[in-house]
Amino acid sequence: MTQRRPLRVLLVDDDADVLVMLQAVLTSRTIDVVGLATSGEDAVRVATAIAPDVAVVDYMMPGLTGFETATRLKAVRPECLVVIFSALDLEARAAEEPDVDRFVRKSDILQLEVLLTELRTVRHAGD
Repeated sequence: MTQRRPLRVLLVDDDADVLVMLQAVLTSRTIDVVGLATSGEDAVRVATAIAPDVAVVDYMMPGLTGFETATRLKAVRPECLVVIFSALDLEARAAEEPDVDRFVRKSDILQLEVLLTELRTVRHAGD
């Protein structure tokens, strides 16, 4: 059996403490946090350079919102899945956004880890 590579994840949040916490919670044998960004503009630059499988994007940031960031990320990396991660109740709005693949509330951080593990399984089913 071949060893599946970890899911490559880009974390985007304007709060450095949140980035550190997310990285600590998510980094594992199956999830590799390959990039951190503190704004939507940063996220697009980083994604262009590192080609993440998934971007976990905060909704409320200075400059671009999470939804605007999702649109720009899809423009440079159409295959990158975008998960909006927010304390706000944006589930319904996120579902209407064509460039947003999933929504997870910040209070459900463990759900985020489960979702990323599932996405990795789905992504590798095509390998």
